[in-house]
Amino acid sequence: MRFPARNSIARYWYEGSPQGWNRVARAVASTKNLDRLELARLLALTNIAMADGFIAGWNTRYHYNFWRPVTAIRLADTDGNPATAADPSWESFLNTPPVSDYPSTHSVLGGAAAAVLAEFFGADRIAFTMTSGVPFAGITRSFASFSQAAQENADSRVYAGIHFRTACRDGVALGQKIGQRVARMYLLPIRK
Repeated sequence: MRFPARNSIARYWYEGSPQGWNRVARAVASTKNLDRLELARLLALTNIAMADGFIAGWNTRYHYNFWRPVTAIRLADTDGNPATAADPSWESFLNTPPVSDYPSTHSVLGGAAAAVLAEFFGADRIAFTMTSGVPFAGITRSFASFSQAAQENADSRVYAGIHFRTACRDGVALGQKIGQRVARMYLLPIRK
């Protein structure tokens, strides 16, 4: 059963993490009157954290090589559990990438970017509104905090039918650690 609100969330975050989280950083920065150097530092930290998130996420994926929901549901009769039944015609709501499930790098990047933003601005609870980009441009959503946005970003992958919840939950946690480390160790502000 599909839920319209969840469908909208899945579409909103579908464009990809780097584009969406860079837009979040720019949207919040525009309300904080950052100078060019501060904005450049914010965007660099956000993108360093997401790049490190991609590396960590893909290394972990190659290690676990866990099947995606579409494969697990279609082949459920081969999982060794007699209580599961296969549905060979099941389709995810949005296109499933042809790579393994765990962890969700989309969630890793969201956790990393949200952690950088919270560290940079000195608070997680900063409200912002943002409109989605392609392929589902024009969906506007509002958030009370960076962590709320990161959680919804992760949930969107479950709503799209392309990740298991554990891949998303653990992805956010991994991303948060990466983002905090990047924000606390790299490109530190110059003390005057």
